Amino acid sequence: MSGTNFTILKQCGHCDIMFEAQKRTTRFCSPRCASLNYKLRKRLELKKGIEAETKQTLRTKPKVNTISLELIKDKEFLNVKELAALFVCGKDTIYRMIKSNGINAVNLNKKLTRIRRKDIEQLFDNPKKQKPETLTVDNCYTMEQLIGRYGISRNTIYGYVTKHNIERIKENGITYYSKTDIDNLFKA
Repeated sequence: MSGTNFTILKQCGHCDIMFEAQKRTTRFCSPRCASLNYKLRKRLELKKGIEAETKQTLRTKPKVNTISLELIKDKEFLNVKELAALFVCGKDTIYRMIKSNGINAVNLNKKLTRIRRKDIEQLFDNPKKQKPETLTVDNCYTMEQLIGRYGISRNTIYGYVTKHNIERIKENGITYYSKTDIDNLFKA
């Protein structure tokens, strides 16, 4: 057994308290400080690794995942995401405008909505819209009138009404459909 007769005055690498070390390689005043410093070092290594990985992904990917306005400029038909980028607003705002008939849109498939550029430009050409006429029973068709006049089934009518956002009112349990919307739809 070798024993040392001297002690070295050192500063703890974790808590910065002065202590007497038996060896010159001792860095910490207690096993607890050694353990806490080890955990701290591992945490910092993990943080540096994550930061390096983040910097690497930022170098490879564009900083903002947006649609280029140059690509949108020449398109005749726009989707909702492109229109939201053009208007600098959210997709939900565009869907709200479509639902309130502020923007004319065609739903080609379940998740395939297209808006014609002419319709967007017309929004700014005629900013004041005429007040839509209020629907009354006199300027509407009933389901039976539509079936008799156009020779189509109820399911077809329901499909057209939802697909083309045809205005309708309900009175006394009977649904009435706007004559102007229906006539414009079947005239084309």
